[in-house]
Amino acid sequence: MGLVFGDAWATNEGAELRLAYEHVMEQPADVVVSGKVTDDKGEALPGVNVVVKGTTRGSTTDAQGQFSITVPNPNTVLVFSFVGYRSQEITVGNSTRLSIQLAADDQSLDEVVVVGYGTQSRGTVTGSVAAVKADEIIRTPAVATSSALVGRVPGITARQTDARPGGGTNIQIRNMGSPLYVIDGIVADAGQFNNLGINDIESISILKDGSAAIYGLRAANGVVLVTTKRGKAGQKPVISLSGYYGLQNFTRYPRPANAYQHVRALAESDQNRGIPSTITAPELEKWRVGTEKGYQSFDYYDMVMRPNVPQSYLNGSVSGGSENVTYYVSASHLSQDALIRDYSFKRSNFQANVEAGLSKKLRIGTQISGRIEDRFQIGVPGLDDYFNPFLSIFSMWPTERPYANDNPKYINQTHNVNVNPATYRKEITGTIDELWRAAKANFTAQYDFDFGLSVKGTYSYNFSNFDFDGFEYTYDAYTYDPKTDTYNVVPGGGNQNPWRERRKRNITDRFMQLQATYNKQFGDHGLATVAAYERYDTDNKYLVVHTVPPNNYIPLMSFANQDLLIDEWNVTARAGYIGRVNYNYKQRYLLELLGRYDGSFLFAPGRRYGFFPGASVGWRVSEESFFKDKVGSAISELKLRASYGRTGSDLINDNFIVAPFSYLPGYNFLQGSAIFNGNYTIGVQPRGLPITTLSWVTNVSTNLGLDFGLLGGKISGQFDVFERKRKGLPAAQYDVLLPSEVGYTLPNANLNSDAIRGIEGALSYNGKVGGLTYTVGANATLARQRSLDIYKPRFGNSWDQYRNSAVDRWSSINWGYQVVGRFGSQQEIDAYNVDNDGQGNRTQLPGDFIYKDVNGDGVINNLDERPIGYAEGATPYFNYAFNGTLGYRGFTLQVDVVGAGLQTFRREVEQKIPFQNNGTSPGYIFEDRWHRADPFNADSPWIPGTYPAVRKDSPSHVNYSRRSDFWVTNVRYLRLRNLEIGYNIPKAFLSKLGMSAMKVYVNGTNLISFDNLKAIQVDPEISSNGALVYPPQRLYNAGFALSF
Repeated sequence: MGLVFGDAWATNEGAELRLAYEHVMEQPADVVVSGKVTDDKGEALPGVNVVVKGTTRGSTTDAQGQFSITVPNPNTVLVFSFVGYRSQEITVGNSTRLSIQLAADDQSLDEVVVVGYGTQSRGTVTGSVAAVKADEIIRTPAVATSSALVGRVPGITARQTDARPGGGTNIQIRNMGSPLYVIDGIVADAGQFNNLGINDIESISILKDGSAAIYGLRAANGVVLVTTKRGKAGQKPVISLSGYYGLQNFTRYPRPANAYQHVRALAESDQNRGIPSTITAPELEKWRVGTEKGYQSFDYYDMVMRPNVPQSYLNGSVSGGSENVTYYVSASHLSQDALIRDYSFKRSNFQANVEAGLSKKLRIGTQISGRIEDRFQIGVPGLDDYFNPFLSIFSMWPTERPYANDNPKYINQTHNVNVNPATYRKEITGTIDELWRAAKANFTAQYDFDFGLSVKGTYSYNFSNFDFDGFEYTYDAYTYDPKTDTYNVVPGGGNQNPWRERRKRNITDRFMQLQATYNKQFGDHGLATVAAYERYDTDNKYLVVHTVPPNNYIPLMSFANQDLLIDEWNVTARAGYIGRVNYNYKQRYLLELLGRYDGSFLFAPGRRYGFFPGASVGWRVSEESFFKDKVGSAISELKLRASYGRTGSDLINDNFIVAPFSYLPGYNFLQGSAIFNGNYTIGVQPRGLPITTLSWVTNVSTNLGLDFGLLGGKISGQFDVFERKRKGLPAAQYDVLLPSEVGYTLPNANLNSDAIRGIEGALSYNGKVGGLTYTVGANATLARQRSLDIYKPRFGNSWDQYRNSAVDRWSSINWGYQVVGRFGSQQEIDAYNVDNDGQGNRTQLPGDFIYKDVNGDGVINNLDERPIGYAEGATPYFNYAFNGTLGYRGFTLQVDVVGAGLQTFRREVEQKIPFQNNGTSPGYIFEDRWHRADPFNADSPWIPGTYPAVRKDSPSHVNYSRRSDFWVTNVRYLRLRNLEIGYNIPKAFLSKLGMSAMKVYVNGTNLISFDNLKAIQVDPEISSNGALVYPPQRLYNAGFALSF
């Protein structure tokens, strides 16, 4: 920091601030200090926060960078802070006029990072903690918060397996499972996290290692901490508006065969199966030409899906504060239509954060939030109304018309009318409306003592209501008689099985916390402690009423029509005592000790509580004099970190490890039924042995890390090696048997163990060339689970052990057959001396797979299976990303590229078996296949292709029934996830309009993907092996953000 008093300079290491002395006087108490704040180029900085240190008294600079603030005495310290610049502190002294110059934040070592139950500066963090700022979160037009985290920081593994409107991305921390979410210090679930107002988020921190142990038995999979925005003391009201409008299309989806491909494949199938065909060559030619009536092709993808559907977002907020009160109030609305007509998602959010200083020491605050989510779709048959439209694309024949005689007034009775897209209209088949309403209120009070101690109390109440309203109609289907030009109702056709259903779920979450924090600096020694107690409980009531309605018009439900009633009530409760101590010496040697004594309602009294400790150490080598003298000019930051933490889990894969209240004896109600004396009686069932010995799973996390900065912070990076080991995974004691007459078996016990092991890293560079500023960054995470110990494993022989053992072996190994070639002719099949199909090769045709005879016994069977892939449907073991920004004279370019590998996609059903379920197949299967040149001449030559010769009604054929590396793809992809070009309107122009900032931009999401699934037209992130799922969308949008 440079201080200018006249022409004299005084220096203060570590800051870039210049103070011009303009007037000296004997300054009395409560005088007004004014001045101007500029950047390193001398341009005025509006919106800079100027706060009296240690108080809520503050001000903010205007459009010309000017400020004015009242200070109590010459010893007052003012703190100047602004996003993107290093915060500066200056003692006022005898100055009444200040000239302040802020430098751009290069190293961000003083950046405040939210950690468990407090904050720390980035330079003193000893755990593996990643942080995402607000501007990074809104960089992608994400519908769900989880989608905004993809590719941002190392440690996050992600996959969007189902991208239906309103859906989020499956994210995990280091592939450990679903993390714990904490929003403004309050434990939350994934639904609350994903449906936050995206513009209301100030920052997100990720606790990845032993630092998560402070959250106890729910933190085994890491913790995601969310902080919402607050107003700033002394800030004039700032009104902000932002929004965008965009058009969506699928990134990729398999297209069904057309009518000619479909009929030709039927003819080839008859030929390949050696059965007479009802299809003739002239008829096939008519299907190829497709102009004659009755021989048109129907594309059911085009009928089900529509292009360029809208997605829009609008947010408005106001924030500011006086010396004693700060506030932030926001409202937003998101609307996303589906590519399927009459399907949509809408969400409205409200957030109000207010804090008031009742005195210099006492502050109270509240955060009130609410949201309404509305998912609307039509009431097609089936439990998932998104599944059926995708099923219809491959279940309908392209040779059959949706409407009888192409008349839209009459639904055609197709071979499977329930998947006829002509019925996918809300006025025909009915509607389903799923509505979530949620309101949450947090109340806080904090008292700050003079000696560094703060005591804070928090209470939170959250109420969520889910309302499902479904009504599926009856409808008729018709056939057309051209002779009489009449439409005839098909008896029993259409849909004659209506239903009416209401579901209601009410969830109440209550949270209470009392926290004491002590921070004190003793010379070169810094000490910070936290002690807290908290309780958390939920009450979850669920009711379902299902009826068979007498008509399509009256929505009221009557007891006479009722055929199902479900009434459920579930409760949870947890409590914990928390403690943490942080110590540093000259911010060079760092130590953190933490612990939590936690209890869960799941377990028997006496086994409910456990102690979960953690510790981490750090050494900032770059602060050592020997290091600074030799390489300090090149290596500006070097910190070594190590951490250990132990947590507990009462959940495994989001399920309780034991059913609630299993430690109690007695009976389960509403179990079974019988007729007694002519009366229907519902019974009870013995609960079995009380489970009193099973307790939580113990998780031990260890982490070694390195943080570094080069060239004054232009280059920065971090690398971590980690392991999370779980002990006490529930398993059965198969060797201890109870007599079958008892009626139940022994409960599970804490017996097995596994571990997640991996490495992650990030590297970034920021620079400036003339007027061009730029940043580039990359991050990557590799994390995989390994099974360690299994309770008393037993095997029948060495093959059984090799094939099925899970002891000290990587988990989720995908086994199958290896395809080493294709039969080129019938002569080759006849001469082949390995039984390839288990039937002496009598089912084989040219083009069929030749499987590797691994053990050389001349027979292909399960003994020839070998590892061919990784886990299916899981988040990838390897995730990576590249991020970049460019800025020049108000123009900005932002690029995000994400990628993944070490995941497996296995094709089945519609994407594998020809004419699956008497439907059709993707066009590429019927086009690029082994076939005879003439489907009506069995002696014509074979023409090679990628896929085997078509056979209808043959799912058990070894081409399809065996899991092989032909149908299993180990996916790798690199996709341009986000590209944005923006322009910041010059401040000089905006000031004339009364605005302080305005940005306009165009953005594209999921623009292009480089992967090994392009040939089968499947997006690399989906997991449905039939591709019957809503894939990610490509979104083009234009937006704005302004404030005044």
